Amino acid sequence: MSETFKLEITIKTPKSTSGESEETRGSVWFDDQELEKFSIMSGETRKLEHNIEVDDGDHSFTVKHLYSASPTSALVVDQVVMDDINIGVIAYQGVYTPTYPEPWYTDECTAGRTPQETIGQGNNGSACMYMGWEGDYKLKFNTPLYEWLLEHL
Repeated sequence: MSETFKLEITIKTPKSTSGESEETRGSVWFDDQELEKFSIMSGETRKLEHNIEVDDGDHSFTVKHLYSASPTSALVVDQVVMDDINIGVIAYQGVYTPTYPEPWYTDECTAGRTPQETIGQGNNGSACMYMGWEGDYKLKFNTPLYEWLLEHL
């Protein structure tokens, strides 16, 4: 049976170090469906809201950091609300998979400082929600939501 699932994700970007407004672009996905593309300027906070028809079972949502004008910029997943419930620190169970730039990545590996392939799954605190590199933040969960929340409290 399908039910309406309400997803609210608050994103933000740090203020620009240059003082100029800089753009960051991304998108939000639910399972394998793109819900929204967005553009956000440095120092801005935005709430992305979606109502999605879902069946009971396994799901995920992904925030993709696609572009930043400056290497000092970042995309931050500030808050996640599911069906009017702020999931708080449960969001730290998500995984951030950075897309490291070349030749930086190769240079780091050659020097014996291989960067983490994934950040999160409860192992790095809130670091998985701060996307300093382009990449994806993904949180897997299941519905009915209240059962998943009880498992992760």
